[in-house]
Amino acid sequence: MKSLQLTLQTEKPLHLPFAHFKILQGLTYHLMSSDKTLAAEVHDRRFPDKKAFKFFCFTDLAGQYAVRDKKLVYRSRFCWELRSADDRIIDAAARAVRAQPAVLINNQSCRVISVEIRKKHFCADSAVFQMSTPIAVYHTEQSGFKRYYNPFEDDFFARVSKNIQNKYEMFYEKPLPCDVIIQCDAPSDKDKCVTHYEESIITAWYGKYRVTAAPAVLDFIWHTGLGSKNSMGFGTVTEL
Repeated sequence: MKSLQLTLQTEKPLHLPFAHFKILQGLTYHLMSSDKTLAAEVHDRRFPDKKAFKFFCFTDLAGQYAVRDKKLVYRSRFCWELRSADDRIIDAAARAVRAQPAVLINNQSCRVISVEIRKKHFCADSAVFQMSTPIAVYHTEQSGFKRYYNPFEDDFFARVSKNIQNKYEMFYEKPLPCDVIIQCDAPSDKDKCVTHYEESIITAWYGKYRVTAAPAVLDFIWHTGLGSKNSMGFGTVTEL
């Protein structure tokens, strides 16, 4: 498990909508497409019960920006990180970005300043995470309606834990080696994020969460995210 961190420089001011995870997901698949067989496998990957885990996540852009005309405007350097439990994804993305002097984000050219491969390993059995991108937790009712949960509900934490178990067991094809306990001491309405992905409205949550699990499982969470829709940009953590 590893990650790819890019430092990028805007050649012209980079304008992004507030709901821009679809754009960053597009960057991920563009970089991954240096291995077309892998990109097709990841895109079409399905598991029992039609679960569609991709085993990657990515951070939001980290850098200074201004808000102009309901857009985020980046004018200087910023960082972006792609993580995965599947090393092939990171290797393909690294090959792609090293072969070109710039990448396109929202059809705007951004010069590649640096490329760094990182490996993250936890030693303790507990970590406090701040969300880089918000956690989405939901289930789909028979009617097709998606019911989103919030951190004021016990089901929110139970479903996040179950999601980790499902992802881990499908990736490694073996049982999760421990219980996963997720806590939020002070959930706040200020952490609520209502956004959209294509035509879907998604309610997700920022905030700080303590996760207790075996170090190897914390490694897995770091590289694949918390909650659902990780490959769409949701649930990526940073460590406090």
